[in-house]
Amino acid sequence: MPEEVDTSPIMLCAMRFISALILFALATIGSAHAAGRQLIASDMVQIKVVNQSDLDTQVRIGNDGSITFPYIGRIQAAGLTEDGLAEEIKRGLIRAGIVKRPQVIVSTVEAGVYFLYGYVNKPGQYPLMRALTVQQALAAGGGIAPLGSEWRLQIKRRGPDGKVIVQSANLDDEVLPDDTIVVNERIF
Repeated sequence: MPEEVDTSPIMLCAMRFISALILFALATIGSAHAAGRQLIASDMVQIKVVNQSDLDTQVRIGNDGSITFPYIGRIQAAGLTEDGLAEEIKRGLIRAGIVKRPQVIVSTVEAGVYFLYGYVNKPGQYPLMRALTVQQALAAGGGIAPLGSEWRLQIKRRGPDGKVIVQSANLDDEVLPDDTIVVNERIF
């Protein structure tokens, strides 16, 4: 014979409270994920202002971490999440009096990349999804190969004038978009 479920008002209230608590927790987890990834220099972002197609823009975040948006000007984008940038644009559009209640959607179209070359277990191109050190970048590439040396690392980086600069690297150095990390052969 099946057991009867307690349907007293106190029990129903407790069940509703627990259900609401679970739904709130799930919504919080979902909104944290929906905030988007942290943007970095060289990311290409798509910006859509709902019902304002003349403001829709696709722009690459500059090396200084900023973008230019119509009617607002320069906005610091690197370091913000996609939703954080959307909020900055929304505030800018309201301040400028362009749109009273803008709905802004920002999505990453193309993330920055870096390259691993030389004595690495998995050389190649890798997405730069967040700030990385050389050590973390090498770990993503499977680590240094047996003949490679962590003491003979180089970074090839394009300077502001367009020329490639080759410099010695340490494991704690920051990897920038379009960097090539070169692991040279160890000296026996």
